[in-house]
Amino acid sequence: MKLPTRSITLRLTMALGAIALGVFAVSTVLLYRTLDTQLRRSDRVALVGMNEAVGHIVDESRGTDASTLIHRLDDLMVGHKNLRLWLLSAEGGTLFGGDFGMRERPRVDSSDMVRVDRLDGTPSDVLAFTMDDPNEFGIRSSVVAIDVRPRERLLLAYRRALILVSVVGVLLTLGLGALAVWRGLRPLRRLSRDAAAISPGAMSARLSEDDVNLEVLGLARAFNATLDRIEFAYRQTEAFNADVAHELRTPLATLINGTQVMLSGRRTEDELRDALGSNLEELEHLKTLINDMLFLAKADQGEQAERLDQTDLAIEARKTAEYFDAAAEAAGVVVQVEGTGVLWCDPGLIRRAISNLLSNAVKHTRAGGTIRIVVAHKHDLTLLEVHNPGAALSDETLGRMFDRFFRTESARTNPVDSHGLGLSIVRAIAQMHRGTAFARSTGEGNVVGFSIPRHDAPAA
Repeated sequence: MKLPTRSITLRLTMALGAIALGVFAVSTVLLYRTLDTQLRRSDRVALVGMNEAVGHIVDESRGTDASTLIHRLDDLMVGHKNLRLWLLSAEGGTLFGGDFGMRERPRVDSSDMVRVDRLDGTPSDVLAFTMDDPNEFGIRSSVVAIDVRPRERLLLAYRRALILVSVVGVLLTLGLGALAVWRGLRPLRRLSRDAAAISPGAMSARLSEDDVNLEVLGLARAFNATLDRIEFAYRQTEAFNADVAHELRTPLATLINGTQVMLSGRRTEDELRDALGSNLEELEHLKTLINDMLFLAKADQGEQAERLDQTDLAIEARKTAEYFDAAAEAAGVVVQVEGTGVLWCDPGLIRRAISNLLSNAVKHTRAGGTIRIVVAHKHDLTLLEVHNPGAALSDETLGRMFDRFFRTESARTNPVDSHGLGLSIVRAIAQMHRGTAFARSTGEGNVVGFSIPRHDAPAA
């Protein structure tokens, strides 16, 4: 026995985990980049602000000596330990800030900060500005740098925190998702237990539709409907087997009894001939019954009519009515054919269906009655209806008329030869043409017939 290798719980849990991983990953990247951008923007604002402050101090220091300017600049740098400032002359010399400490000078008035590793190993972001107004101090440009190590330490800690939160979030999603999926699938497990309890000895058991989730309710109803059909087929098979046994028992008993009587003593040639003739009749009856059962079995297996010809049902009905002239006259009834209807069908099968319908009508129509065979087109269907006068049949009888071996009480007491498969064969022939058989009662009697869809000519 091959064990199942796929689990809904596992698949849904892994899907939730994958979704959580994707969401956390995207969120982590976006949050990290947002913070990085904001910190860079803040550093740039600090550098630009420092440059503006330097320009303001230089303007205020006009008319004073250089020592006053340097003192003011030293005061400005107090509390800005991450910032460095250099004032450069036109010749590139350093007027303030000490050793420049950079391998190369950044481009002046660049809108973007430049990452520079100073000679002491300090990574810095640098901005360079030009002093537009000439001054007596000889300052022509300023370079402002900020140490990026605090920012990188903050980003590193933030990145680690985001990764930790993402990992914990994914693990929690997997755990809670597995729990939620397991709880959500409890109705399916309960339905599985209920379904496992159904057996041939408990065919009437059904899945409970009470307190069932909406998503599972459709499955439970569909499964119960399937069980209804299976139970019906099972009961029908049981009844069919019983009916077959009953139908075969009578002729077999007749054959056995007749043969035993003939063998119980010496018989003349005429007596033996009569016995063989009687046995032959019973055997012919058995042959007909078995052939009909084989025909129905093929129809149940989905066999379709293959030899299709363009046929007028009215003409076939008249031919069948002519064949029944003697039986109709003996029964004192009249057969009339009305209408017309041409379609593609198997003429032999259709004649057999009409013959069974007409035979049934002749048996159940009182003397003096008129049987009407009506052929007509209705929408995309071709209908053949056999109207026979008489008392309306009950709904139960109408519902079972096409069941195998079903016969009304009048048919059971009627001595005519019938084994109850005639209308079942009519329904099978209709189904072999993708049609249906029907029966209904009207104010004037009962109508039994079949309808077949009209199709184009079959491909060669």
